Formats: sequence, structure tokens, C-alpha cells
Amino acid sequence: MGLDQDRAARERAYSPSRWARGFEATLARQAHLGARLRERHPPRRLSDGAGSREGLNLFLPEGEGPWPLMVFLHGGYWQELDAAATDFMAAPWLARGWAFASLDYPLAPGAGIEAMVAACRQGVATLRREASALGLDGCIHLGGHSAGAQLALMSCLGEVRLTGIAGLWLISGIYDLRPLVGTYIDAPLGLDDERAERLSPLCQDLKGLPPLTLVHGEFDPPAFRAQGEALQERARAGGVAVELRPLPDCDHFDILERPGALPR
Repeated sequence: MGLDQDRAARERAYSPSRWARGFEATLARQAHLGARLRERHPPRRLSDGAGSREGLNLFLPEGEGPWPLMVFLHGGYWQELDAAATDFMAAPWLARGWAFASLDYPLAPGAGIEAMVAACRQGVATLRREASALGLDGCIHLGGHSAGAQLALMSCLGEVRLTGIAGLWLISGIYDLRPLVGTYIDAPLGLDDERAERLSPLCQDLKGLPPLTLVHGEFDPPAFRAQGEALQERARAGGVAVELRPLPDCDHFDILERPGALPR
């Protein structure tokens, strides 16, 4: 296979919109659901830095706390969307009696993935520091979708890592960035082989991670499903508690609306 053919094959393999069913309508519906939720249940906007993308939308249940917290990172291949894209996901967590935070982070090409990981850690640190004042009980779970799953997982790896996370909820994630190098996806990211390996959870020591819930859809790209399965195997080998949950009849985008995606 020639270089151009190889790149084209990788671009198709890692383009979820090519495998999904009406993804633009799905994203529009989710944005509408998020707007309706914000109208009837306004979140608190917390800032943890100077930039417009250094903050979070915090949804608190009715009544008195303290409440456990799910912090969630949106997808968009590190270059699109914002926290509002996942606000609609707060609804089932509020119904469970949990607080839910949609976290912003800086995007490419204005920021590298390393800065995004640092912003995620900072956002969680802010919530932990302010937990008592916010009515939170200090139990924090961290989740993410697609690129957000990679950021959530990388936030808990390395020498400077988040600790005290009770569980990770990762949906349709990408955990090996090396196949992206040189593709159109990589154009705003500027990865090389060394950085891609350093930023790939599948290339890291996973020992010491909190329990993992990994979710993917039937119509996720096969390459994404394969990466989730590889992460399950690597986590188990490292002694990490892990559940892999494939969901039928959903794709990379509408999976976020499926009740079956929620951790048990």
C-alpha cells in the first residue's frame, strides 16, 4: 500500500462521522436538549483560569447535599465543541442524586493536547478544592467521550496525575494516537510519532488507575472498538478493575443518549 493509500485508509478508519447515522442531526438534538436543561435547571459557571475555555458548567441536584460528582469531558477530536455540548448528559445524573460538571478545555490549534490534559487536571482540582462550599461530598468520578476519554484517562496517568478519582467512565474513546499522525485529523494537532506515543494511554503503564467502565457502540468505527478492547486487556494485565460494555444499535454520537451507557 502506498503512502497516500495508507493515509486515506487511516483517515477513514478514524473518522467517526463516516460510520455514524445522521451525526449532524444527533449533535443538533443534543444541543437542543442541553439548552432546554439549562433553562429549567441553570448550572453554575465556575472559572479556573483566565481563558474562556478554562471553566465548567456545574449542575447541582435539587435539595440539600452533599452530592457525589461526575465530571465529564466532551469530544470533538481536540479541536471542536465545548462544555455545552455535553450539558444534556447531566439529566440522568441529577435524577440519580449526583452533581454533574461539563468541563471546558482549550482547543487545537491554539493549544496542544498536553495543555488540554493540564486544564482537565486543573478543573478537577478546582472542584475538589471548592467541594464543601459547593455542596459536594468529595467523591469524584471522571468521564469523557471520544477525545475527551483520552484526556480523562491521560489526566490520571504520568508523574503528575489526578489521584482520588473513584472511577473512570470512558465512552467511544481513542487511546492510541499514533495512527492519526500525518492525517487531516492531525493537521491542527501537529503530532509526531514521539508525542503521539507519549499521549497514548495504550502506550503507558496503567497500574494504579481507578476502576474503568469502557463503553462503545455497535456502529462506532471498528478501529475505536478495537482500541477499547485493547485497553481492557492492558488494564486487566495491570491489575485494574475494568468493565467493557458494547452497546447495540448506536453509533459514536447517539451513544451519549443511551441509558445503557451509564455506569452501574
